[in-house]
Amino acid sequence: MKTVVFVDELLLVNFAAAAALLLGAGLLCGRSCTGLRLCAGSAAAAASTLALLAPPWPAPLAVLYKIASCCGVVAVCYGVPGTRSFARLCGWYAALNGLLCGAVVLPGVQANNLNVLLPVRPGRLLLCCAGVYALLRGLLAVFGRPQRGCFAAVLHIAGAAVPVQAYHDTGFTLQDPLAGRRVVLVQYPPVRSRLPAPLRTCLDSWFAAGAAPPPGLGVQFVPCAAVTGHCLLPAVPAALCRGQRRVPGLLAAFCAPDAPTGPWTLLLGDDVAEEVGV
Repeated sequence: MKTVVFVDELLLVNFAAAAALLLGAGLLCGRSCTGLRLCAGSAAAAASTLALLAPPWPAPLAVLYKIASCCGVVAVCYGVPGTRSFARLCGWYAALNGLLCGAVVLPGVQANNLNVLLPVRPGRLLLCCAGVYALLRGLLAVFGRPQRGCFAAVLHIAGAAVPVQAYHDTGFTLQDPLAGRRVVLVQYPPVRSRLPAPLRTCLDSWFAAGAAPPPGLGVQFVPCAAVTGHCLLPAVPAALCRGQRRVPGLLAAFCAPDAPTGPWTLLLGDDVAEEVGV
């Protein structure tokens, strides 16, 4: 008995399923992506499933294709934030795909070139993907993300070396939306006295009255969405050092909370943490 496969339905269903799986992998790794990159990654994942319609390949070629397509889809969606972070993203995306395709042992399931055609209606399949994503969000909301302690580091900024207590938060994903530069978040009050006078004066004026920074200091603004709403954070080029490890090309964005938010003075995400050896 032959199975009729509608290519448009195959692509649309796999596009939506891949979006849910990519979002789930990002949740588990504390990563986020733009809507455009999510659509691009989902489209790449949907296109990769067309191997189901190709003639059967030798097993090594099918495995190589599956690994390459998995890594390519994750790279399109999240980029390559670092070897370990990228490997975790690929691992979780592959694991979620494996769980979804675990029904290969069920009667009626067809597979070709390590791509599986599940004997379920598209609506039920998409509902299952959405349910898994909702479950992941619920678990993270109840139990929180993994916590890591603070560590001593030095922030090189505007010619000054500023000692900081850095905290690795897997959920921290602030980035420069224009150039894509990685951002670390610095609490301004604890480091104020260690900053150069011109930068200190500029930041004082900004946090006191929202005064525009003078030209020449290299200050730019990074949009930030917090529980209190959207805001702009002043940021300047910086480098972060921990022992012999140095991470250049960063933006240090400053915030001035009404009260200290913890023992940390600098917050960083997975990509920067990997390079400083956390």
